[in-house]
Amino acid sequence: MEKNASAISPSLEDYLESIFVIKQRKKIVRVKDVARYLKVKAPSVVEVLKKLKEKNLIVHEHYGYIELTSEGINKAKALYEKHLMLKKFLHQILGVDEKIAENDACKIEHYLSKETLERIIKFIDFIETCPQGIPEWLNNFYYFVKHEKRPPECKAKFLEKNSANKMVKLSDLKVGEKGKILKIADTGVLKSKLLSMGFVKDEIVKIEKIAPLGSPIDVLIKNTHISLRKEEAEKIIVEVLK
Repeated sequence: MEKNASAISPSLEDYLESIFVIKQRKKIVRVKDVARYLKVKAPSVVEVLKKLKEKNLIVHEHYGYIELTSEGINKAKALYEKHLMLKKFLHQILGVDEKIAENDACKIEHYLSKETLERIIKFIDFIETCPQGIPEWLNNFYYFVKHEKRPPECKAKFLEKNSANKMVKLSDLKVGEKGKILKIADTGVLKSKLLSMGFVKDEIVKIEKIAPLGSPIDVLIKNTHISLRKEEAEKIIVEVLK
């Protein structure tokens, strides 16, 4: 892949953006201002300024003020706007702590593609201009983050979905019927035994034969016939397959 000739390293981008930000606040930018902003030593700033000057992004004479060129302004402004948008997404939309969002935005902004950034911008715009206010699903997400559990309406929809999908015990299936394993409703030795026999999530099982009194139950899983007691089959929850 051919590299963009005007591209600069993430480190140089940080310096360029910091000059832009300081310029908005103080109008005058000195080496010590950049050093203080980025928490680095002044000699390190001087070395980076030389590189930015070579790329025609700044104008800086020894012991003088730092000025951005027109190209430097355009690049720094684009970086800063990307930073603000990412921070807004992390802090205001996802609810990440503001300080963490600030730091993470600094790290992410250097590597995010144009396409992904545009999608984030559209997402934020959608949230902010939604005529019904914050979407229900986003409020449900905030509830989930705060309480570490689904809100009641989500739980109801989850149960409704499972009901529509015919979630039953393996022992409820009839001969010839198939099911996809959803979970083992046991936390003890029996669960370990069933897992070791191959009754793991998403595996397909088929009822081959059921004894006259309902136990044992012969099932087919992974092309293997396994005989289960009814009480064992009752602990295997499956989604009925047509």
